[in-house]
Amino acid sequence: MKPCKVNWFAIRSSLAVFFSVVTLLIFSQSPERASATTPAKNKQSQTDRVSAAEAPPHKFVGVQAGDCKKCHPSEVATWMKTVHFQSADIRLEKFEANTKKYAEALGIKQTDLMKDSLCSNCHGSKSVVNGQLQVISGVSCESCHGGSGGKNGWLNRHQSYHQSMPVPRTQETSAHRKQRIADCEKAGMVRAPDIYNIAKSCFGCHIVNNEKLVAAGHKAASAFEFVSWSSGEIRHNFQVDKNHNAAAPSLWLATSNGTADQRRRMKFVVGALAQLEVALRRRAEAKNPVVVPQLAGLAAAANGKLAQINGMSPNAETLAVAATFTPLLATLFVPQPNDESVYAEIADNIAEQTKLFVQNHNGSQLQALDPIINILPAHFSQQYQKKYLKK
Repeated sequence: MKPCKVNWFAIRSSLAVFFSVVTLLIFSQSPERASATTPAKNKQSQTDRVSAAEAPPHKFVGVQAGDCKKCHPSEVATWMKTVHFQSADIRLEKFEANTKKYAEALGIKQTDLMKDSLCSNCHGSKSVVNGQLQVISGVSCESCHGGSGGKNGWLNRHQSYHQSMPVPRTQETSAHRKQRIADCEKAGMVRAPDIYNIAKSCFGCHIVNNEKLVAAGHKAASAFEFVSWSSGEIRHNFQVDKNHNAAAPSLWLATSNGTADQRRRMKFVVGALAQLEVALRRRAEAKNPVVVPQLAGLAAAANGKLAQINGMSPNAETLAVAATFTPLLATLFVPQPNDESVYAEIADNIAEQTKLFVQNHNGSQLQALDPIINILPAHFSQQYQKKYLKK
């Protein structure tokens, strides 16, 4: 008789479901929808970076004006192969198919698509050119890392390794580096180590925040998975070696003693938390009965991923989020009079727990998540596959 092999992955997945159901049964008994919440600030922290759709256009200088290729030639070359680079040309320049459908539904003129339009918020990078808002490129460096220009921008600061002399990065003192990073972050730069705000920037566009647009047929969200999408087409980790696209930001690897596996684990958890937070912020604003279920589904999907995390590698922060959010599952798909305040407060609490998670963990103790993380495929768009991955 052959010995029975234990399928630990199946057991852990079952435990994830068990934890989710038990939590739901416990907290659904609460008579008040928000009774499981902890006090929130009712507004996002001033240290949070904003998404591309929220960033001040006058801060955007563009890849060419910013001369990004001077220091980041491999990163720019990689970006130019992506649908991010092509987005404005594909979605805004051609007034046809879905672009025409959505624009007409929202009353947007063709001549305004490449200017200050709702569509250009996410499908382009807008800047003030000759006093007018104008799309200067597709989804660019600044769309993800923050507008870099202006009097107090981070463009020049992030590449200055000495107070008064031009020296290479390897000769920068630790004190200068610490101050430089602090200055750049204060100026609005979303740096590679800042997984939380990078994830929020992604979800800021990948979860649509306009009900009329969704009601017109636009997807409420793409099939966006943070680890998967950031590991494929848009990966651009060339800072240390211009010829090698590292599995994680190469400068972060060289300075943090972290590993690519640790970063993937952190991205998996933070991505789930960010998806839930942003989905709930959108849900808080939603009134349209066509849109509410779509946003509710996104939030429920993120909560399902958290159930997996809590079943396989539980931690105080994700357990707290589950306890806070689970009581809302009963009414998540049905509009309620106090939705705006309830979901905004829950989202604020999730934001605080996410920051605590990032502060308290580095991924080294999350190995139990590897079985579900390692099966996530690197994401490449159809356009990219057809042009660059042809067999």
